[in-house]
Amino acid sequence: MSTAATQPLSDIAEVNPRVDLRGLGEDSPVSFIPMADVTDTGQWVGRQARPLREVCVGYTPFAEGDVLFAKITPCMENGKGAHATGLTNGVGFGSTEFHVLRARGDNDARFLFHWLQAPPTRTRAVAFMGGSAGQQRVQPEFFSRFHIPRIDPAEQRRIAAVLDTVDEAIAATEAVIAKLRQVRAGLLHDLLTRGLDENGDLRDPVAHPEQFKDSVLGRIPKEWEVPTLERICRYIGSGVTPRGGQEVYASEGVTFIRSQNVTVEGLMLTDVAYIPEQVHLEMVRSAVFAHDVLFNITGASIGRCCTVPVGLGSANVNQHVCILRVPNATDADAAFLAAVLASPIGQQQLAALNTFGNRQGLNYQQLGSFLVPWPGRGERELISECLGVADEELRAETTELAKLQHLKSGLSHDLLSGRVRVPETVVMGAE
Repeated sequence: MSTAATQPLSDIAEVNPRVDLRGLGEDSPVSFIPMADVTDTGQWVGRQARPLREVCVGYTPFAEGDVLFAKITPCMENGKGAHATGLTNGVGFGSTEFHVLRARGDNDARFLFHWLQAPPTRTRAVAFMGGSAGQQRVQPEFFSRFHIPRIDPAEQRRIAAVLDTVDEAIAATEAVIAKLRQVRAGLLHDLLTRGLDENGDLRDPVAHPEQFKDSVLGRIPKEWEVPTLERICRYIGSGVTPRGGQEVYASEGVTFIRSQNVTVEGLMLTDVAYIPEQVHLEMVRSAVFAHDVLFNITGASIGRCCTVPVGLGSANVNQHVCILRVPNATDADAAFLAAVLASPIGQQQLAALNTFGNRQGLNYQQLGSFLVPWPGRGERELISECLGVADEELRAETTELAKLQHLKSGLSHDLLSGRVRVPETVVMGAE
């Protein structure tokens, strides 16, 4: 934090202020914000309204421009809250698990909002929780004990404007990603039910019904087969826990893939473990190679799958991950098979076969019974190429989102702490 003078956060915000309901009748509509309608990034979704008589007792009141701060664990730590703007009749009611803060005088409500969303605020608030385990809440005195830099209202507004601009870019990028995912899902459905003809065009079941046939998976192109995974793959098997468990993990060595590394976006190695070469050699049956498909078979991530990329090097998997290996597989074979398993075709079969006990689980024999639509190799390549273009667009936007989130984190720290000042000319220039 900067060496500038500090002040309690309560100096710039009134905590749990009164709300003026004069002028409203019992049937007057007012906004209603349950905890489920605020996100971890401080957005208000849902936009409900209810008659005043239904919410005036037993809920927390707030007024236009107030900032909501979740006080109960784990909502508080997760960042739940909102800037209450656009309220019906200028009034809202919400969860009793909100603290309400109202900017005092000329202090800026958006600046207050960004401070309440900032990780340092949430981290420090943990020390001011009281109550029983699992029901702990931030006490109101936190806001008079938590100090922030003393920044004049004019600069508060400039800081808020900069952070709002980045938030808008993040929201726009998230919207693009959501749209791309929706488009890809539709494309995947069409590709796995209609396929592509020799010209690379989707077959038309209406104009050319003779090109299709009935199958256990529904109508598919007549040239396609519907084999089981056991028939397609020359190897299906899960990994094992190394002798000694986590004690044998190393800071370098052979990549050891666990279920958290297998995602629908691909193999994620930001939190990867390693095992010594000798341990890897003792686990030869669970070694993985380029063009293998990995499928999570236990736990909350069951059903997630991805391909093993070229260039990964020596790697192995634990018992929660199953290996699917197609003979003489290409990039296209692996990408096509992973796409089928991640689609409703694969996930519905998983739901039907999965055995639910204390923990979700699927054995590799069950996985081998999955049915998959299987075109010829040439068509598999065309379909995989088409999906690859969509995936590349999605990856580019996801990368951009990560950059913006990193930028927001750095700016929040620098600007809210007063370490970096925002001259008026900077904001004017940005506009």
